[in-house]
Amino acid sequence: MKRLLIILPLAVLLCGILTGWLGGSGMERHLEKQLGIDLPAGAAITYEDSHGGFHGDGVLTVVVECSDPDKAEGLIDDISQRWRESPIEPELWEQFRAAWRQNGEQIPPLPEEPRGFWFYRDRFQEQYGKKCEFNPVLQNCTFALMDTEQGRLYVLETDF
Repeated sequence: MKRLLIILPLAVLLCGILTGWLGGSGMERHLEKQLGIDLPAGAAITYEDSHGGFHGDGVLTVVVECSDPDKAEGLIDDISQRWRESPIEPELWEQFRAAWRQNGEQIPPLPEEPRGFWFYRDRFQEQYGKKCEFNPVLQNCTFALMDTEQGRLYVLETDF
């Protein structure tokens, strides 16, 4: 019985470690789920996250870079079939640039003239069925830009 009490927790711990190791990073899985894409193995993910507190409000800014050109091209091909091609709607673009400048201090800035594909998801509207009157664009949303010139994926996720 004592042996079982020792072996069982070790087995559970080992399963947890293997699941985390084989499943990629938590941020990688989060991005794949939010954006509906598969990130290439070995992609470098840099991010800042201000979420916290009781309600979990905050802003997540992410830059994903792939050093392997073939894998980057595969990601661009996948995204091009799912997302909208630039240009980005000017009203959205200006609001997202302002939010990025305010929150993405330690990561690369958004490009001035984005070329590539973009994604916008209004999670507030999905949950409540209407746009938030106070701040219709940045209430609870996910914005992503795949800049095909720089080969970078930029992600901005707001929760307020």
